[in-house]
Amino acid sequence: MEAAEQVFSRKGYREATLDEIIRIADTGKGTVYKYYKNKATLFYTLVKEKNAPFVKELQSIEKADLLFTEKLKNYYLTVLRFVERNYVIWQVLLFEITAGTNGWRLVRHENDDGYDVDVRWGDMPSEEQINFIKKYYEIFLSELVVLEDIIAEGVKNKTIKPSNDLRAMTANIYFGLIMMVFQHTDKKVKLEDLVDMLVDRFMNGYKI
Repeated sequence: MEAAEQVFSRKGYREATLDEIIRIADTGKGTVYKYYKNKATLFYTLVKEKNAPFVKELQSIEKADLLFTEKLKNYYLTVLRFVERNYVIWQVLLFEITAGTNGWRLVRHENDDGYDVDVRWGDMPSEEQINFIKKYYEIFLSELVVLEDIIAEGVKNKTIKPSNDLRAMTANIYFGLIMMVFQHTDKKVKLEDLVDMLVDRFMNGYKI
């Protein structure tokens, strides 16, 4: 896993090779192929193992006895710190679920955990293609649904206004956070200050 993270972080998914990972890990091909049948399996395992403790951390924020704004701040800061630590890996992950779809996307059902395939152009994807994208999409979804619960609680407690489309609003906030990390080039700006500004804008808008 350490060798895989090193290679994927340096080269991305497309250019990384199992041979290089095996060489850096200083192990035999037979050992690697016993557990990971190909590069895709190894990358997915790496992402999933990184994501599991991260999601637990987010869930503990959602369950904590805190004010809505404090939960929002803690969620934002935890996401930003995590993605900053795993900058290239999460860029690769995001690229895989967008560039890899070739004109189609997965759309969550409004009231359950199912998906529709929305084809914008090109052919209908195969079941194999859908399942490949879906498993990566669900990595992001496991992080995003925690924010949905936090926002829903804020609506229920009448801290914030209800939304006509809670899922769309939450997705916009979440992926906006992810992109903010990729665009956060001024390291003089502390993440804590960035989060304070984001929550203030969310709660109070831009009016003076």
